[in-house]
Amino acid sequence: MPKKQSKNNEELEKISQERDANLAGWKRSLADFENYKKQFEKEKEAIVQYLKADAVMKLLPIMANWEVAVKNVPQDQKDSEWIKGIIAIKSQLDDFFKKEGLEKVITVGEKFDPNLHEAMLEEESDQPEGIILEEFEPGYRIGERVIKYPKVKVSKKK
Repeated sequence: MPKKQSKNNEELEKISQERDANLAGWKRSLADFENYKKQFEKEKEAIVQYLKADAVMKLLPIMANWEVAVKNVPQDQKDSEWIKGIIAIKSQLDDFFKKEGLEKVITVGEKFDPNLHEAMLEEESDQPEGIILEEFEPGYRIGERVIKYPKVKVSKKK
């Protein structure tokens, strides 16, 4: 009888080890699947952000032209209902950009950062070296991603 019990114990141990191996494999597969889902969500969000930035970039020239038009309204027409309507539409466009997370890159008076700014000129100045003196074109970003680099003038030592 002890031989049969020993054989049963061996089979039971073998089945137990097999069960443990299968359970460990299942847990790894589940963890891999959870990691895959997280990675998929990150990639999906990155694609959404990219598409959003692309759409906003295409609208930026329109916004820039609209700003120029609003700034150049003749003084005698500023109270016209038509001009008020144009300004209201510009305000709606600004609200749209804000909702999409568009932010203007701050420039004048800031330290030049090649990751945020595009230097067009350098000029000797009383300011410390590397300070932005003038902005030629505004720049924008959505979150941490710069979608249009501002073009600036930077100070240099005399």
